[in-house]
Amino acid sequence: MISRREVVTAGVLGTLASSTGADLSAEAAAAKAEAAQDDAGIIRALREINQELQRLGGVLDNTSKVTAGGFLGEIRLRYTLHLRASGKFPDFMEIGTDPFYEVYDWHIRHQQPIQVTRISEQRFAIQWMFTQLIVRFEVESKFLGVPFDRG
Repeated sequence: MISRREVVTAGVLGTLASSTGADLSAEAAAAKAEAAQDDAGIIRALREINQELQRLGGVLDNTSKVTAGGFLGEIRLRYTLHLRASGKFPDFMEIGTDPFYEVYDWHIRHQQPIQVTRISEQRFAIQWMFTQLIVRFEVESKFLGVPFDRG
């Protein structure tokens, strides 16, 4: 068995020897071939891992586009009801802390700018689509209010 030190040293010495015109020893050539095979195996394995990660990422992206579950799906449903009733997206909707975190995570996941505004000292809102989602910390954490317009 050839140690790693011998492989590295053989490679360095082999390079120096070949540059001076000397032949590589059979042992150094075998070590160099073995190192090349190991490198090729590692590269092949890394490529397979990368392909699998890309495939999984694509599956997750497609799933989130088709089934906007959780609070985002429910918020969209309420937006759609308001849109059908009034002909426009709502200006405001009150939400609890759990939907706020999900909307915030959505912005991070999709690398969208996060627009958080302070309405008063105790109220703030986050923009999602065309609506300001007003966070109400004093209600149940899963709270979703009825969308409404100004005035």
